Amino acid sequence: MGQTELLSPAGDFETALAAFDAGADAVYLGLTDFSARAFAKNFTIEDLDRLMRVAHARGKKVYVTFNTLIDESDIDEAVRRLAALDAVRPDALIVQDLGVARLCRTYFHGLALHASTQLVAHNLEGVLALKELGFVRVVLARELSLAEVQSIATRCVVELEVFIHGALCYSLSGLCLFSAMEKSRSGNRGTCAYCCRGA
Repeated sequence: MGQTELLSPAGDFETALAAFDAGADAVYLGLTDFSARAFAKNFTIEDLDRLMRVAHARGKKVYVTFNTLIDESDIDEAVRRLAALDAVRPDALIVQDLGVARLCRTYFHGLALHASTQLVAHNLEGVLALKELGFVRVVLARELSLAEVQSIATRCVVELEVFIHGALCYSLSGLCLFSAMEKSRSGNRGTCAYCCRGA
């Protein structure tokens, strides 16, 4: 087994520092746009730049979620945001949209790519396909059993990440349209209304 990394979410600068103090090796966070947690407290580029300097001085890593699907009308703004991220150089970008991944591979070579759990890698072939697309880490689908995770892990050569705590989508993460149909709030655009959890 390879080296294990303890990764924690961080909604703001203080939370990130608390996670590091509690033993996290890395944190993941969203920016004010293109994050699947649109209603959460998120980072500005300036906050991220400051956190990167502190984290790296402590031997820690910072990953940025860019994990929503983008519409054609979002492309120009996404490119501007990716350029700003490329200048700050987080340790990786967590991506759902394959168009965003292609933009990074084409124009922003300094941004390492992690495949979001929203990409629903639930078998070895899916993981290998994402590796071929340039992802250096794949966050496995949250719905997998421990036996399925072990089966994939023993046969692949790309870094894997699994959730051990947190919200679990009642459908298949990244493929659910319930909230979009019921409330016009897409989970794939960061605004899930969690209709599936209603009584």
